[in-house]
Amino acid sequence: MTRWLLLAVLVCLPFGVPAQTGPATLVADRISFDEAVLTAEGNVEIFADGRVLRARRITYERGADRISVEGPLTLLDGPDRILVADYAELGADLRRSVVAGARLVLDQQLQIAATEVATGAEGRYTQLYQTVASSCEVCAAYPVPIWQIRARRVVHDREERQLYFENARFEVAGVPVAWFPRLRLPDPTLERATGVLAPRFYSDDLLGTGVEVPYFITLGPSRDLTLRPFVTNQETRSLGFRYRQAFDSGDIVVIGAASRDEVRPGELRGYVFAEGIFDLPRDYRLEFDLEGVSDDNYLLNYDITEKDRLDSRLAITRVDRDDRFLAEVIAFDTLRAGERNRFQPTPVLTVERQRREPHPVLGGDLVWTLQAHARRRKASEVPAGRPGDAARDVERMSGAVAWRRTHLTADGLVLTGLAGLDLDAYSVRQDPDFAEDTTFARAVPHAGLEMRLPLAKGTPSAVRHVIEPVAQALFVPSDVKRTPDEDSLTPEFDEGNLFAISRFAGRDRRELGNRLNVGLSYTRFDPSGWQTGATLGRVWRDRDNEQFREGTGLDGTASDWLLAISAADGDRFGVESRALFDDALDFTQSETILGWRGARHLLETRYTWLEEDANAGRPLATSEWELDAAYDLTRDWTGRVNWRYEAVTNDASRAGFGLTYRSDCLTVAFDVERRFTSNDDLEPSTRFGLGVDLAGFGADDDRTRRRRCGI
Repeated sequence: MTRWLLLAVLVCLPFGVPAQTGPATLVADRISFDEAVLTAEGNVEIFADGRVLRARRITYERGADRISVEGPLTLLDGPDRILVADYAELGADLRRSVVAGARLVLDQQLQIAATEVATGAEGRYTQLYQTVASSCEVCAAYPVPIWQIRARRVVHDREERQLYFENARFEVAGVPVAWFPRLRLPDPTLERATGVLAPRFYSDDLLGTGVEVPYFITLGPSRDLTLRPFVTNQETRSLGFRYRQAFDSGDIVVIGAASRDEVRPGELRGYVFAEGIFDLPRDYRLEFDLEGVSDDNYLLNYDITEKDRLDSRLAITRVDRDDRFLAEVIAFDTLRAGERNRFQPTPVLTVERQRREPHPVLGGDLVWTLQAHARRRKASEVPAGRPGDAARDVERMSGAVAWRRTHLTADGLVLTGLAGLDLDAYSVRQDPDFAEDTTFARAVPHAGLEMRLPLAKGTPSAVRHVIEPVAQALFVPSDVKRTPDEDSLTPEFDEGNLFAISRFAGRDRRELGNRLNVGLSYTRFDPSGWQTGATLGRVWRDRDNEQFREGTGLDGTASDWLLAISAADGDRFGVESRALFDDALDFTQSETILGWRGARHLLETRYTWLEEDANAGRPLATSEWELDAAYDLTRDWTGRVNWRYEAVTNDASRAGFGLTYRSDCLTVAFDVERRFTSNDDLEPSTRFGLGVDLAGFGADDDRTRRRRCGI
């Protein structure tokens, strides 16, 4: 009888569920009983079915068939429910309960204080009367929380994890600001539920002042839809959306919006971005990324992205240890002023197979590649003022084989032999430079020898120093068939390709001529976590093949000096700097990236210098500084700034400032951003944003703030 009595006490208190038959344990300082009354007093604890009840006194009156629990009592119902009350009483049927002077804590976040709490016989619904709900800490010094919801009654549906408020009044610092006859909110344990999300307020020079009120719709366990209506005082009407769906073999995400505004009166504007990935049989994957927009300035007007060329892609891929397959088609849509889509290569088709032979060939590794590539343009004629190749169509079949073998001598010298051959067959149309020879082939063999001598030294403090000089001699013919160039327009020179066979990104160009690549690298490893390094290198050629433009750092018989320096301390601090300069220390390119994360600050900044290069679309030199920084001003206030400035033209392209207040129960974010860029159809604009989020409703993965009292 006693075991069933104890189970009944735990089951019938709020948020209980029908008990499973199992043992129950009662612990108390004193237990007394007779034929009429059973009493447990002093540090009473009952354990049963994962629930724990702590109380001052429990009394069972046999004649009245009534159980009384005197508090202060605490009920721990799993990891996310705590009930604190003054008194509880179970009815004669031992299934219903009434709790007086109760305070319910859900998921250690949301607190609901009530004069009375009652639970039904089935244990699913719990009713709380004359309630005050808040996730803010309340104490004697600050008896009024930052925000609270007062309601005549609150019903908690444990199964659906929903809270239903009746006659609810929302208060900020004790001042009523809104009233709701009915209000439904998710409890803190629910991750996904249909309903209104936190609104965000905006003010924009072009679009006006308005509000965005997202609405989240669950469409099952694997699908959901978010609608984002946006309305302003300047007749801007926009409906954004995001659709997500997960499948057994992949997932898709579609985002977009449809808008009407005064920027383009009478026009329906919008955009759609969609991406997805699916697993196919035999380890193949289907990937797609589709991008479309109604006009050139929509993405900037609505602060969606700064992309000025959209690329839609559909591909089938397969990658394993020794084999790679790619079949893709890409379509471009330019948003740049002065460019027209009819002169863009669309579509661009590529089918490629690359394989590394798993067994050594002549003692070394062999990699072969086959590729079919085609790009077409809609234009069939070139208007005056445009380059002669503006309407060019190209098809190419390519094959390549590369072999390398490495040998380690007894003295620690690493010798690597290199050899390979690239074959390409072209068909070129609508290009006056190839009018007499539209179909041709090209062969580019190469051979080389690379020597490395890694030198390492340790210290008694466990610091390690590694120095590695490298020399690579490559022998490549200088005179080969000239080919059209569309995928290798902007070659790069950095520590990643200092010893590459070709520094062109694509296959249209292959780096020609005999050359010597020389470099020296140094790395220091510190047991405290610091790692520093530096690389210095250069390329010497036997002749200038005039393949590289000025500004790339690779032109002439001797390239610019390449210097790369880095230092890092885990994820707390990191700096990378690379530069190209000639013998007179005149810089062609320079870039420095710094990241610094501390207990109260976050800093990311970048400086870029590029020499002018008209053929790369850069008629003036570029000297750009970007900054993104955040700093914890006080315990709850965080300031943010971002900045992009061009020193040569003395223009800022973007500047922004933000403030965030975050406590254990409230997050308020305010942002101001100014966009300075403009063209014939785009004016500079300033955008303000304000968002407010209340903690305690719906799951929150970020609980870094410790609970405290007051603002």
